[in-house]
Amino acid sequence: MIAGAQHGRTKKPQVGVFDGFMFLIGYLYSRIVHRAEFVVEDGVFEDIDGPMIVVCNHTCGIDPFLVSAVMPRRVCWLMAEDMRVRSLGWFWNWAGIIFVARNRHGKSGIRRARAHLKDGGIIGIFPEGEIERPAGRLLPFAPGVGVLVKRTGARVLPVVIDGTPDVSTAWDSIWTNSNARVRVMKPIDYSELDLGSAEIANDLEQRFLSWTGWELGSRQPRKNLSDRSTDEVANSIADDPRQIA
Repeated sequence: MIAGAQHGRTKKPQVGVFDGFMFLIGYLYSRIVHRAEFVVEDGVFEDIDGPMIVVCNHTCGIDPFLVSAVMPRRVCWLMAEDMRVRSLGWFWNWAGIIFVARNRHGKSGIRRARAHLKDGGIIGIFPEGEIERPAGRLLPFAPGVGVLVKRTGARVLPVVIDGTPDVSTAWDSIWTNSNARVRVMKPIDYSELDLGSAEIANDLEQRFLSWTGWELGSRQPRKNLSDRSTDEVANSIADDPRQIA
């Protein structure tokens, strides 16, 4: 209880004993099991108030745990509906996970994410849409991340992850040791830049390529989306969650 209370005081806003204890467990898990190294650019955590979108590359299933362990604010992550485990409902509720179906039935998830941002909250997304395979190769960023940034006006907090377990499934990464590194970069305010939605997604992709030093890989387009142009997808993204998660 004492440890939970003390760790809870490090969060913005301060959280209670139970929440503080849960965040502490996540931090210890990251440091012990994955020997996580957290690298935060100077002044970043002094400037993360208000609505913000945490944008990360997706290396494995534990990425949200690692990022949440270092963040002083609670991050509500967007997660694909097909990854939901019903028996963990209590945890999903506690963590504030926003589930998004990979089809048009996921509109409610996107609306919830936008409402959370409107209330000054912070959400986390993986614009690659899936885990990087093979490891060390960035996947193209979906244009939906640019639309979400453009329409909400939220600032972007880029987080670069590497060194996590290279395993066959997302769940295997939970109990596989690694030497993870999480780099929190300075926030980007795209409202100050004259960029369109697709340009924002491309700009973020290029920044991550520069930060990681990796090559840009490729993936098979999702069914029913391959014949649509980038502009068509970008213009309809608010109603089509398939391009976000």
